[in-house]
Amino acid sequence: MVKNVIKYILICILFVGCEADGILSPPTNGECSNCFLELEAPDLPMDESGDYYLNYNDGDLQTFTRLRAYVGYELEYLGWTTNISFEGCTWNYCEDVPIVNGASYSDEDGYAYQMLGVYEENIGMVATIWVGYYDNYGKQWLDSIRIKINE
Repeated sequence: MVKNVIKYILICILFVGCEADGILSPPTNGECSNCFLELEAPDLPMDESGDYYLNYNDGDLQTFTRLRAYVGYELEYLGWTTNISFEGCTWNYCEDVPIVNGASYSDEDGYAYQMLGVYEENIGMVATIWVGYYDNYGKQWLDSIRIKINE
């Protein structure tokens, strides 16, 4: 019994007490060395001012495009918001619904994805999409893009 307890303590010391700084435990300097945030709409064309263009698919109920944010590592929770919404109604209850969902997580490659969906009523509008997260040290990372919704 004592021998098993000693083995357990040694295993705990080896695998818990010997973590490499910044790999399994946060860096000791209080800054995230692998945090980034770059937002893009990879499937849309961009003009010289940096605005993206989404052409509404005439005849479709809704037009979609994919948004991508790079944070540099996996399983980071990101919040998304926009200045554009549409009126969504279910069972006689109507409310404004943003054209992007409010949250996503980054994958093993450090990318987080979100879908943007617009209706015909959004044609002619310019949507600003914001994404952000807080790193383990409380620093807020924010980025935004603009998407012009055309006919």
